[in-house]
Amino acid sequence: MKSIYRDIMCIIAMAWVAMSASAQQFEASGLYYNVISDTEVEVAPAVSDGTSLYHGVILIPETVNYGGGNYTVSQIAAEAFARSGVTEVQIPNSVTTIGESAFAYAEALRSITLPLHLKAVSKTMLAGTSIENIVIPEGVTTIGYGAFQSCLQLRTVMLPSTLTLIEAYGFNNCQNLFEIYCAAPLPPKATGWAIFIGLSGIDVILPDDAAVEAYAANSVWGNTETFSLWTNEEISISMSLSGTMFRDNWMKVELGNNLAYRIYGEDGEEMALTAADNYYFPIPDHAVDYVVVPTNMIKDCDDQFDITIGTTPVRDVVEEDHPVITALNGTIHISGDNHGKWTTVYDVYGVLYYQRPSINNVIGNLPRNRVYIVIVGNYVKKVAL
Repeated sequence: MKSIYRDIMCIIAMAWVAMSASAQQFEASGLYYNVISDTEVEVAPAVSDGTSLYHGVILIPETVNYGGGNYTVSQIAAEAFARSGVTEVQIPNSVTTIGESAFAYAEALRSITLPLHLKAVSKTMLAGTSIENIVIPEGVTTIGYGAFQSCLQLRTVMLPSTLTLIEAYGFNNCQNLFEIYCAAPLPPKATGWAIFIGLSGIDVILPDDAAVEAYAANSVWGNTETFSLWTNEEISISMSLSGTMFRDNWMKVELGNNLAYRIYGEDGEEMALTAADNYYFPIPDHAVDYVVVPTNMIKDCDDQFDITIGTTPVRDVVEEDHPVITALNGTIHISGDNHGKWTTVYDVYGVLYYQRPSINNVIGNLPRNRVYIVIVGNYVKKVAL
């Protein structure tokens, strides 16, 4: 009997130690972490007087030091950045799990880079944010309940071939969603209510004619009031890859163009997939060569762009002036001195709307609720009206 008692007390003591270890929290470089194992931590919420302490650009590291030991950052806790003031987030590939509502109603959040090893987009993960373009990495099979609900600025979504399920309210109330690139050859199941309800005019770009036929036969994706189905579009992209120093030890490189980008390291391995406006490279102690390849998840562009980040990175990045192209209320505005450059405007189906030398840098009277490809000289950008 005493032996059984001792065993029970031992089990209780071990459980208490494990709970105590998992409850440890610490701060490093402005981020808060929970210790979840001997080797791993998760990014934790940080709230004071009911207000999140997180704001601005968040660059999560792969590892963090605590108590003399190095821990892998493997998770982001539920509601870690919920209702915070973050604007951009870059998540490393060491993270495999992002908790429910991790960024929910962080209303200023406009772009995010998800980790390559993510398996699911969790419930209400990005609901109520200002995300404009999002690419979901290969390996993700599920988009959870309300994951993008009320993302009112969301325009372009790129989905992987591995996606099999979109749960209820997944894209509910995404009123500006104009295009979905989906690499999945068979239509992902759409279970539950109000996934795309009330939305219309969404172009779905698919890998081939067989996929178009399969989606057209599906009760959700075949709804012609909501979707138009197309095969893969192909465009060329011009990029300046201009860069600026950021926080002394990062190089901020502008991407843009409303596409996704595969970024390869000097070993040739893919290190990031992002549709964010910017990507932040760590400044190394020696020059490092990277390759940036535009993609829409169905096809990678033939063109690739080389970039070198060195110990004096501003001089190593190619800087090139390019026009700023914006769209508002049926009009495309093009800034800068573009004298003598031809300006061409297509829609995503290849219909030519405008072609002439730049004159006043304003192109008006275009049909609304469409995505256009604007080419000024050699510079290309996609805009939504």
